[in-house]
Amino acid sequence: MIRPATLFWIVLAGCVGYGLYHLKNEVQAQEDELFRVNRTILAEQEAIHVLRAEWSYLNQPARLQALAARHLDLAPTKPGQLGTIAALPLPHDASAPPALAAAPAGPAPSRPAAPRVAAAAPPARGARGVN
Repeated sequence: MIRPATLFWIVLAGCVGYGLYHLKNEVQAQEDELFRVNRTILAEQEAIHVLRAEWSYLNQPARLQALAARHLDLAPTKPGQLGTIAALPLPHDASAPPALAAAPAGPAPSRPAAPRVAAAAPPARGARGVN
């Protein structure tokens, strides 16, 4: 018959063996995940590199100038395209208050009355809710 101490050590060795086997499989799964993530990161970095190269090509000043000349009918502004000094509005009369000068001549449009909100009384001096 097997002594209880020997049985205990056999069971303990079996449990430790199973634990190590399980831990080894988890570590391998984590390493596979790390490898996959690193491959994804490298692919994204290469894509970013390609996009930056394309962006720098598309934003070349000479290329943009040629495209603007080809597709936009822009020309320098001529003095006749601007307004004249006579077309500028006259300043307000300095003797009349600005509110009266800008007021419309007809009756004021009717508006619904805004709801009134009662103002809260300010708290008494030194009252902070602490007794």
